Amino acid sequence: MLRQAGAMYAARAGRLVPASVLVFVVLRELLLVIAAVESPVTALLLAVIIQAVIPAFVGSLLVAAALVVLVGEAEAVGPAWAALSDQRADIYRAARWSAVLALFAAVTLGAFGIIVQPVVLGPPLVIHDMVLRRSRLDVAWTRTREMVSRDSLQLVYLLAIPAAIGILLSSAVGAFGVVSSNIPGAPRAVLHFAAQGVLLGAAIPLVAAIGALLYGEMASTLGGEETA
Repeated sequence: MLRQAGAMYAARAGRLVPASVLVFVVLRELLLVIAAVESPVTALLLAVIIQAVIPAFVGSLLVAAALVVLVGEAEAVGPAWAALSDQRADIYRAARWSAVLALFAAVTLGAFGIIVQPVVLGPPLVIHDMVLRRSRLDVAWTRTREMVSRDSLQLVYLLAIPAAIGILLSSAVGAFGVVSSNIPGAPRAVLHFAAQGVLLGAAIPLVAAIGALLYGEMASTLGGEETA
């Protein structure tokens, strides 16, 4: 499954990764504004919003568009988003749920909650059903519960694999921090956050590809068609 997801990702990375990387580099660079905040409480609140809430919301939208490209219904993120015009209201609502889950994870798990953030994008299965079947949010929630009740093992994979990717990305960012330790303050922060944005942005389409394949496996238990 991972090999198949990797092949899907590699075949469409040129159409998905640049936009995703650009978005996440901008999001990560927003962390620079925290340095100008004097209040520790305000700084902490901004850090949670910038690191958890906004990326979960925006990442969910990117996953939705990436799914359309991954299954061959569009050639790029822009046309993919246009193809979802009838589902956008529900996609926004699902993205808000993802942001709430990310906030809860960040508050309860701290830094680890941010590391495993790819787990909440969508939320998983719900966003896949909405996009791949053009379902309403309520229908997607119902189908998700049915799929999980019949095949919970795939859900474990759907949660564990993105979490593992998040941990690997965190390790890579940590390694970059060590390598860049000789760079002076402000430039080092800019490069550090840019590196985070590149890694996160590049990973989002891969998370979407893995989710699409696992969704296909679970949807087949309900008589749905597997994702090509």
